[in-house]
Amino acid sequence: MVGYRIGGAEGKALLCRPQGKGPFPTVVYNHGLIVDLNGYQGAARRGYDLDGTCQALAADGFLTFAPIRGSGPGNIPRHREEVSRAIDYVKTLTDVDASRIALMGFSRGGLLTLMVAIERKDLKALLILAPAPGEGHFADAVKHVSSLNAPVLLLVEAGDETQILEGFSMLERALLVDGKEMRSVRYYRGGGHRLFYDISYYWEDVRTFLREKMSETPLR
Repeated sequence: MVGYRIGGAEGKALLCRPQGKGPFPTVVYNHGLIVDLNGYQGAARRGYDLDGTCQALAADGFLTFAPIRGSGPGNIPRHREEVSRAIDYVKTLTDVDASRIALMGFSRGGLLTLMVAIERKDLKALLILAPAPGEGHFADAVKHVSSLNAPVLLLVEAGDETQILEGFSMLERALLVDGKEMRSVRYYRGGGHRLFYDISYYWEDVRTFLREKMSETPLR
């Protein structure tokens, strides 16, 4: 766990660095609501392996910064500000390639990934895993997907909750209508919402997408 400061605000985050010498392509990873409700250690005791996700991304060659949100479980606008500040912070690190930053999130973190991405133009790729409705914030953000300029990977497991599946379909349709670069996957191999608690069979799609979209030169 590391502390960081940006614009007078302080925060804590997991920071996982790949082997070798940077600057590295970077992923800012947004955790699920389970961490807001139970804390980092409490979420880990419930099976949410945030550190494992951070380490897996680093093993695949991506410097990973996972901010631990501190503004409380119900404060979605403040959450959005924290995520945006985290992006601003990692861009100041000397071993980060500021031209290759992806935003990735699960559940509440997937919602925040979309909310922040529609406001920024400095992201290279977006990965949205089982996005949560967030009391209507997700539906509001979907209305503005025309402003996105980064390719999107959208993942969900078919056994997830109805609201999660409805949000997935809503975003999928909006991206298609707007002609955005998008890859969506519905898994039918089990796991439900907890599929994304740790590294599982879906990870190959994450790895492939990141390597393709974050490469310095287009992959053939």
